[in-house]
Amino acid sequence: MSTIKRAMTSCLFVAALLASAHLAYAQRDPGGRPGGQDVRGVVKSIDAGSITLAFGGGRDAPAAEKTYAIAKNVEVCTGAGGFRFGGAFKEAKLADLSAGTSVLASLSADQKTVESIVAEEPTVRGQLKSVDAKKLTLTIAMPAGREEAAAEKIYSVAVDAEIGIDDGRGRRFSIREGKLEDLAEGAIVTLRLSLDKAKVTSAFAEGALIGGTLKSVDAEKRSVTLVTRPARSDDAPEERTLTVAKEAVVVIDDGKGRRLSVKDAKLADLPAGSTVMLRLSVDQNFVMMLKAEGPTLSGMLKGVDADKGTITIGIPKSRTEFDEKTFTLIKGGLVTSDGKESKLADLKVADDGPFLQLRLTLDQKSVQSVQARMPGSR
Repeated sequence: MSTIKRAMTSCLFVAALLASAHLAYAQRDPGGRPGGQDVRGVVKSIDAGSITLAFGGGRDAPAAEKTYAIAKNVEVCTGAGGFRFGGAFKEAKLADLSAGTSVLASLSADQKTVESIVAEEPTVRGQLKSVDAKKLTLTIAMPAGREEAAAEKIYSVAVDAEIGIDDGRGRRFSIREGKLEDLAEGAIVTLRLSLDKAKVTSAFAEGALIGGTLKSVDAEKRSVTLVTRPARSDDAPEERTLTVAKEAVVVIDDGKGRRLSVKDAKLADLPAGSTVMLRLSVDQNFVMMLKAEGPTLSGMLKGVDADKGTITIGIPKSRTEFDEKTFTLIKGGLVTSDGKESKLADLKVADDGPFLQLRLTLDQKSVQSVQARMPGSR
C-alpha cells in the first residue's frame, strides 16, 4: 500500500471513530438529538397519552404548566445513577413516573410531543443514626425545625447500591468507593432513591461539619479544643476536644476576600480566639479539614480616627451598657456602608448607629474589614 493510501486509510479510520463517538454521545445525552428541544420541569400529572409539567414558580408567582402528548415509542430512563460521572442510562417505564418527579423531557421538532424522558431520582439528606449491613437498611434523622425534634426514617438499600465516602479533605481524590459497613453513626449522608422511593440506589457519606471558637491547640498531640455555638440561644456553649488527623488539611483565611486569601497552615499557626470550621471523618474520630479565620464582632460605632486609622466599636452588654474596643484598620482594609465601598472618614457617630460588623485578623489585633449599616437601612 502506498504512503498516500495509508494516510487516507488512517484519516477515514479516525473519522469513523469520531463519528461513532458523536453518535454514542448523542444517544447518552438527550440534548444531542437534532431538531428537538429539551425542557426541564416537575411532573404535575401523567397518563399513557399525555404529561403535564410545571415550570418555575416561587413565593409570589405560581408555576407555569403545559401539557404535551407522549409519543407511542417514548423512551423513559433515569440518569447514569449514583454520584459518579459516566455510565449507561437505566431504562424505566411511564408507570414509574408520578406527580412531583423532576424530569428532562425531549420534545419533537414542533414542540408538541415528548419523545424521551430522563427522570431524576429523588434525594434525601440527613444524619446517619444506624446501619444494618445484613438487613441492608439505614436509619436517617431528617433535619427539623427549631422547636421540633428530628424525624427518623428507615430506608432499604438496594443490593447493587453505590456507596461513596468523602474523607473530608476537599481534595480531587477525596471521594472513594466504600461499603455499607464503612458508614458510621453521626455521618452526614445524601441518599439517592429509586423513582418509587422504595430503595436507596446510592449513598454519599461525609463527616459532620462543626463550627466554633478555638480555645486551645496542642500541636504535639495534634488536638484542638473549641467552644461550639449552641443550637439555641438559651443553651450553654459546649467545649469539645478533637484529634486532628496527620493527613488533615489546615488552612487560614486572611479575610481579604481574594482568591489567594486562603493559605495552607500548621496547627501551631492557629491562635486561640479564632473562628474555626472543622470537617470530621466519616467515623467522627478525626478532624480531616480545619479552616481558621479572624472572628467577627458586632456592635455600635462609638468612635473613628481616620488619621490614625482606628475605629471604636461598642459591643452590647445590656440595653444601656457597652463594652468598647478600639482596633486599627489594616492597610488596604475594606470599608463598606450599606453595601457600598466607603472610607473610615465617612463614618459618623450617632445616637442610633451606625451598626457595625468588624472582621478581625487571625490574631484579633487589627480589623480586616468594616461593614456599616446606617440607621433606617435594611
